[in-house]
Formats: sequence, C-alpha cells, structure tokens
Amino acid sequence: MSEHHIQVVPGPANYYSHPGAIARLADYYSAEQLGKAFWVTGERALVAAQPWLEPWLDLPGAKLSVCAGHCSVPAVTALAEEAGKDRQVVIGVGGGTILDTAKALAHRLGLPVVTIPTIAATCAAWTPLSVWYNDAGEALTIDHLRQRNNVILALDIAQ
Repeated sequence: MSEHHIQVVPGPANYYSHPGAIARLADYYSAEQLGKAFWVTGERALVAAQPWLEPWLDLPGAKLSVCAGHCSVPAVTALAEEAGKDRQVVIGVGGGTILDTAKALAHRLGLPVVTIPTIAATCAAWTPLSVWYNDAGEALTIDHLRQRNNVILALDIAQ
C-alpha cells in the first residue's frame, strides 16, 4: 500500500460577482485600510477596470503599480520595495499573471489579497498559488500558498 500526501486547500473566503461588486471592498476593509492598499495591475486591465476602481484608487495613501511581464522573483522583490512597510492589503486587478504576482506579493508581505479578475479564462483569481517564471517567460515552479485569497470581486467589465 502506498501513501499519498493529500492536501486540502480551501477556496476563497468571499466571492462576489454582480453589478457593483467592487463596493463590497468596504464590507471587508475600512477606508483607512484601503488608503493603505497596494494595487497591482497591468496596463490593459487598468484601462478596462478603471471606471469601477476610481473611487478606491483615489483614496489618499493608496498606491498603484502597473506591471508588465511575468510573476518572477525580481518583479515581486521590486513590488515589495515599492509597496513599503505600511500596506494593509494587496489588491490585484487583471489576468493570470498579474493575479499570481499580487498573490505572491501578498504572501511575501504577510497581507491579505483581494483578486479582481478582468478575464474569465483563468483560475488565478480563485486558486491560492502562484506560477513563477524566469525573465525569458519560461515557467519555473508553482508555489502553493498557505493563505487563501480573501475576497474575489468579479466585475462586469464586458460592457
């Protein structure tokens, strides 16, 4: 008889998919905490989601980083330095690569992560893992994170 290590990983704590779902941020984080949010997004995702994000991105003290490339050690290290020490939550807005980067950053900083997917063809908003790449875009490893995603907000940006 062989032994297999089975790991049960819970899904996200909170999932919302309805018009106005972005307002649920205030159910989980105070204005003070959201003022210390670190937003991670890509250029196209920011353009698509910006109308829903503007009231939150405009909070005094909130920081936004627009990223390009893959989830990599240099990218997450640079984001951690950019975020600083006083952040309260990491919020990722985008597709798989951006969300994996946001989850890896939140894990590194010991913060909760909110994922806001802008594409339905990825499981990155749901899964507590990050796929790591090298600078050439080759997948290196998958990091299974102990912390599940705290909140998923699926916006209706297809309009």
